[in-house]
Amino acid sequence: MPRFSVFDNRSTSRMRRPASARRYALAGSLSLALVALVGCSSATTDLSDTADGARTRTVQDYFGPVEVPAEPARVVAADPISLALMLSLDAKPVAASFNPLALPAHVDQRAAGVENIAGEGGGFDPNVEAILAQDPDLIVVVAGYDGEGEKAWNKPIYDKLAASGVPTYGFAYNDGVSLDDVSNGVASVGEVLGKQDKAEHLMQDLTERMAELKQRVSDTGLADKPVSAVRLSERGEYSIRVGTGESIAFRGLGMAQPEGQQDPSVFRIDITDETLNILASADTLFVYNDEGSDAERDAISTAPLWSTLPAVQQDRVHWVSASAWNSSDPIGLGLILDDIETLFIEPAEQS
Repeated sequence: MPRFSVFDNRSTSRMRRPASARRYALAGSLSLALVALVGCSSATTDLSDTADGARTRTVQDYFGPVEVPAEPARVVAADPISLALMLSLDAKPVAASFNPLALPAHVDQRAAGVENIAGEGGGFDPNVEAILAQDPDLIVVVAGYDGEGEKAWNKPIYDKLAASGVPTYGFAYNDGVSLDDVSNGVASVGEVLGKQDKAEHLMQDLTERMAELKQRVSDTGLADKPVSAVRLSERGEYSIRVGTGESIAFRGLGMAQPEGQQDPSVFRIDITDETLNILASADTLFVYNDEGSDAERDAISTAPLWSTLPAVQQDRVHWVSASAWNSSDPIGLGLILDDIETLFIEPAEQS
């Protein structure tokens, strides 16, 4: 199973990605993200006709050339990542595999009317029979991390989908721990759907906005004020988010993170009531609690160490939406940027 932050409600400690993903985690400048978006698109051959007259084209997916419809009309997103990326391009699939209890609100709203074809294993285990019942002409699925080749973590699912006879397109997605990862995912999905221009404009707008906010962070003297993002889950399970969507925003805006929280290949760092003092190195905290775990906000707020934290004492704790902050798709990143602008940058500009 993948270690995606998007729509992930599991609780594991200090989860790490394979080396192939870590290479991409340390992304370069924001301009490189846009270059990656344009340059990583799959190579497309000339259009051709099938025996029944349907127009097709050949694209290069994760494992090799795949013949897909030139203008796909009934597309299935075989996992929640593919669904989120498709919706960010204003392309609604006829069906998708997802956990309805874990979808961020911005995805759930856009996915209204999309048939859920998840199997017993959840969002990353699509039901092939349910897919075929939708009469699809294309299946889009995350295949694995970049560079894994035939050992890609989702190859068994990819092979099962391809064996169904429906054209299946797999693409690499490295957990979304850098803006480059998001750009590459958007470009891949945009390529197979014929929405290359939309994909390029989407990421260009996001990149330009991040560059503008980064300048404002610098101008207000916030770049050297360390920030941490904290997730509260049920049963007192707390974690510092390190290699997730919020940290894409932090790094992209030039916002400092405390020592030990700067390596995005570290998925998360578990903490408890007794180890909250690790947050003492953060000047500002962004905190959110999972749906159904509202009581954890009161629980952590009354923990003895909570009141000793500088961010708490100086009223720099911002409670934000788990729905947005636990995602790394372009729309979710935009919502995270909204919060950072409103709660972090604007108050500093007005002081």
